[in-house]
Amino acid sequence: MNRFIKAPFRFLESLLDRIISVAGALIFAQLPAFIVQYQQRLGGHVDELKHLIGKYKSYAAANNRSLDEYINIHLQSTVKEFASTGQIMSENLSRFNELSKALNELTDSTGLMKLIMFFRNLDIDIYRGTMKNFVPGITFNTDAILYGFIGILIFMSAYFLIKKGLIAIFKKTRGY
Repeated sequence: MNRFIKAPFRFLESLLDRIISVAGALIFAQLPAFIVQYQQRLGGHVDELKHLIGKYKSYAAANNRSLDEYINIHLQSTVKEFASTGQIMSENLSRFNELSKALNELTDSTGLMKLIMFFRNLDIDIYRGTMKNFVPGITFNTDAILYGFIGILIFMSAYFLIKKGLIAIFKKTRGY
């Protein structure tokens, strides 16, 4: 009799187990698509900064200056508007170098290293823009399969820990 009462609960538990497993796989399998979309957005930022710095270089060359000299002239100006323009140019150059490095590291990596490089060089503004316009999709490559498997492990581990915790609490409150 007790077996018949527990049967529907066992069925529901095994169904929940599979749903959580699939959810973990599907969510983590989105990572390669997200990283690709982030990488494209990052590349767009790098291209735009490269274009802007190219203009700085051409204006510097037209004045027989190197880019660093040109920026320093602006930074050292006593006219605050010129000094602030130098600051903007300097910040754009720094951001270009930072984002170019991040793009190269992300482009040159594969597998789990790609995920590590993604988090290591994550730019919050570009991340937010990618999240805002993210189009879910699953690519069937080794990265998606690997991340899907990791998702299963993480979600099932969390489910197992929560389940064991609830069982322990339930047994303690019932006095078993």
